[in-house]
Amino acid sequence: MWFKSEFSKRIFSPKETTLKVVILFMNVIKKQAFLGTIFSYGGVLVGFISQFFLIPHNISEAENGLLAVLLSYMYVLVQLSSLGFNAAGSRFFPHFRDAQKGHKGYLFLGLMTGLIGFAITSIGLFLLKDTIVKNEEHSPLFADNFYLLLPITLATLLFNLLDNYAKNLYDTVTGTFLAQFLQRFLILLALILVVFKWVNFEQFLYLWVLAVGFYVVPMFWKASRLDGFSLKPDFSVMTPAFNREFWFYAFLTILTGFSSMVILYIDKIMLAGISTFKETGIYNTASFFGSVMGMALMAVTKAAQPLIADSFAKNDLQNIHTIYKKSCTTSLIVGCWIFLGIYSNIDNLFQLLPPSYAAGKMVVIIISLGKLFDLATGLNGTILALSKHYVYDTYIMIGLIFITVALNYFLIPIYGMNGAAFALAIATVYYNLARYMVVLLKLKMQPFTSDLGKVLLVALTSWLIIRLLPNLEGNKLMSIMDMGYRSVSLTLLYGVVIYWSKVSPELNGAMKNLWLKMVKIF
Repeated sequence: MWFKSEFSKRIFSPKETTLKVVILFMNVIKKQAFLGTIFSYGGVLVGFISQFFLIPHNISEAENGLLAVLLSYMYVLVQLSSLGFNAAGSRFFPHFRDAQKGHKGYLFLGLMTGLIGFAITSIGLFLLKDTIVKNEEHSPLFADNFYLLLPITLATLLFNLLDNYAKNLYDTVTGTFLAQFLQRFLILLALILVVFKWVNFEQFLYLWVLAVGFYVVPMFWKASRLDGFSLKPDFSVMTPAFNREFWFYAFLTILTGFSSMVILYIDKIMLAGISTFKETGIYNTASFFGSVMGMALMAVTKAAQPLIADSFAKNDLQNIHTIYKKSCTTSLIVGCWIFLGIYSNIDNLFQLLPPSYAAGKMVVIIISLGKLFDLATGLNGTILALSKHYVYDTYIMIGLIFITVALNYFLIPIYGMNGAAFALAIATVYYNLARYMVVLLKLKMQPFTSDLGKVLLVALTSWLIIRLLPNLEGNKLMSIMDMGYRSVSLTLLYGVVIYWSKVSPELNGAMKNLWLKMVKIF
C-alpha cells in the first residue's frame, strides 16, 4: 500500500544523457500519477456514495451546506496559516535535500512556521467571529459549530506539511491515498451511523471532525520512515541572502495560495451568505462532479511538481516542456472521459436524489465545462510558480480574487447557485489563459499539440454514438441499469479508440499494464 520511489535514491552520473533522464522522469510520473489516480478515483467512488446517496437522503440540505461551509473556511484558513511555507519549500527543497543531515532542518522550520501561522489565524478567527457568522439568521448551525474550524484546520495544516515533505522526496502516493481515499472512507463510516440512526447530526459532527483530521496520524508515521526524517533545528541553509529569497517567495505564495482557495471555496461561502445554507447544500452536492474531473490533473501535478523543481534547478527546460505537453494530453483524455460520463448520465443521476436537488443540474454542467478547460491547459500554474517568473503568478492570482468575488457578488443574487457556478467557470478560464500566456511569453513553452484535437474529436464522436443508445426508463432501478450500460459502453468505445490512436503513449502503457494485471488475477 505504501509507495516508496526508487527515484529518490538515484544519482545521475555526468555520462547520462538528457534523453535517459527524461525517460526516467516520465517513468516516475507515470507510475506515481497512475497510482495516485487509482487512489483518487477510489476515493471519488467512496465520496460519491457519501455525497450523492447518503447525505441527501439522511441529513437536511442546510446541514449539508454546513459541512460545505466548514470545509471551505477550513481550506482558506489552512492556506493562510501555512504562511506560504509549503509552496516555498517545494521550490527551494533542492537546497535542503540532504538525508544524512536530516534535510537541514526542513521539517522543524515548516512546523514552527505552521504553528505560528495557526496561532495568528486562530486569534484573527476569534476576533472576527461575529463578522463571519453575521448571516446567522440563515442558519444558526454555523454559529453553533463555529469553533470546529480549529481542530480540522490544525490537522489539515500539519498533514499538508508532512505530505509536502514526502512529495519532495518523490512519494506522492501516500498523501493521495490518505487525503483522497482514507479520509472519505472514514466520513462514509460516520454517515452509516447516521443512516442507522445510531447517532444524531450533532453527534455525527464530532465524528466528522475526527474523520477529517485523523489522516495526519498515518501521514506522520509514513514521513518518519522516509530517509532523513528529523525534527531537529538546523539553520545552516538559512543564510541572509537565502532567507530573503525564500521568505519573499513564501509571502507571494500566501497571496497566490489564498487566491487558489478563493476560487475553489469562495462560491460556497458567498452562496451561504447571500442565499441560504439549504441552497448551498444542494450546490455542494452538484459541484462534487467538478472536483471529480480535477482529480486527473491533481495526480499528475503532485507527481510532476518535484521533478519540475529539480529540472529548474538544473536548468533543464526541455524536460519541463516535455512534461508540460504530456500532462496536457493525459489530463484532457481522462477529463473528457469523465465529462462524457457525467453528461450522458446526468438525468439518471438526479433521478436518484431527492426532488429538491434537481435545481443543481445546470451547476454540474457549468462547473464541469470550466474544469475541462483547466485540464486542457495542463501544468501551467505549477511551471510558472516554480520558475523565476513566479511573481507574475502573484499578479494573476490577486486579479483572480477581485474577479471571483465580483462575479459571485453580481451573479448569485440574479441566478442563485447557477450564478456561483458561472463565476467559478469564468474565473477558471481567466487564470488558465493568463498563466498560459505568461509561460508562453517568458519561457517559450506551450503545451498544445495536434493530439489535443484528436482527443476532442474522439470525445465528440463517442458522445454522438452513445446518445443513440436507447433509454431504460421507469424507476430508480432502471435508471441505475441505464447508467451502468451507458457508462460501460462509453468506456469501451472511448478507451479503445484512444488506445488505438496512440495519442498518449504513457496512458497506453498504463492501460496495458492494468489489463495484464487483470488477466493474471482472473
